[in-house]
Amino acid sequence: MDIEILKKLIHAFGPSSKEESVKKVIKQSIRKKQGMEIFEDKFGNLVVHVKGNGPKLMIASHMDQIGVMVTDIDKNGFLRIGEVGGIRKSFLVGQKLLFENGVEGFVYYEDKESQWEVKEQKIEKFFVDIGAKNRNDAKKLVGIGTQGIYKPTFYENNGRVIAPALDDRIGCFIGIEVLNSINSRKLHFDLYFVFTVQEEIGVKGAKTSSYEITPDYGIAIDVTDSGDMPETTPVALSLGKGAAIKVIDAGMISSREVKDSLIKTAEKNKIPYQLEIITAGTTDAYAMQITKAGVQTGAISIPTRYIHTPGETIDMDDVKNVIKLIKKYVEK
Repeated sequence: MDIEILKKLIHAFGPSSKEESVKKVIKQSIRKKQGMEIFEDKFGNLVVHVKGNGPKLMIASHMDQIGVMVTDIDKNGFLRIGEVGGIRKSFLVGQKLLFENGVEGFVYYEDKESQWEVKEQKIEKFFVDIGAKNRNDAKKLVGIGTQGIYKPTFYENNGRVIAPALDDRIGCFIGIEVLNSINSRKLHFDLYFVFTVQEEIGVKGAKTSSYEITPDYGIAIDVTDSGDMPETTPVALSLGKGAAIKVIDAGMISSREVKDSLIKTAEKNKIPYQLEIITAGTTDAYAMQITKAGVQTGAISIPTRYIHTPGETIDMDDVKNVIKLIKKYVEK
C-alpha cells in the first residue's frame, strides 16, 4: 500500500460539492491500464470503468467530507456557520477550520453563563475567529457561502491512522489500491468503480451514477462505527479484526446474495472479517439498492472510531483485508 497517497487524500480539500481536489489526487494516483476508461459524469462523480465480460458491478466510495459554510459575518468580524453534512457539534469548540481559500479560523462558543463547556449543541451558538478586526476586514478574507473543513492532520502509529476525513477518503484509497492491483483479464464482472460526490448530504452522487450505469450488483465501501471504546454503544465491531461485511444499517438491509458471496470469498481466502449490524447511519449502498427496479447491493466497511470528528481512527490491517476481499471478489 502506498501510504503517501492516503496522506494526499486526507490533505485534499473536499466538503460536499467541492470535491475537485480529491478528484485530482485520485486521477493522478490511478495507473491506467488496458481496458480502463476514466471519466466524469454530469453530476461530478469520477467513474473508472474496467471492461469485463460478466455482469455489471458498481463499487462506490465517496469523495466528500463533512464541513461548514459561512452563513453570516457580524460587525466584529466573527463568522457564523452552518453545517454541510453531520457535524458532531460537541467536538467543534477549540478546533481549527481551514476554508477553501486557505484562510484558517478558530471555533468558539457563545454562552453568557459559562464559556468553559458546551451546553446547547446548536450550530447557531458557535462562531469562528479568523483574526479580523471588523465585518469589512473579514469580508476581504472570507465571503458568505465559503466552505470550510477541519484543518487536515495525519498521524500514524503502530499501524493505526488518526485523521479527519477518513470518512471516506480511506474508501477512495482502497479503490485506488484495488484498481492498481487487479488483473483486468481475470475480471468476473464488467466493473465500474465510482468515486461519488455529495454522499454526506444525501447519497446524491450514488443516486445519479447508479441510475446511469444501471448495475446488476452494487457494493459500497465506507467507514462504520467501532464498538471497542470505553462506555460506548454496543457494536460488535473492533479495530484490527478484519473487514466489516454489512448486514444492516439504518437505510438498508444488504442483499443476501451479495452478503453471502462476500462471506464465502473471505472464508475461502482466509481473510479476517466481521459482520456489521448497526442501527444508525447509511451509505451509498442505500442509493444503489433502490435504483430503477432494484440492484443486488451490499457493503464492506472499515471499523472506525470517532466518525465525523477531527480524530477518526482506523487500523491499516483492516484496510489491507478490505483490499484483499474486494480484489478476490472481482477476479475469477
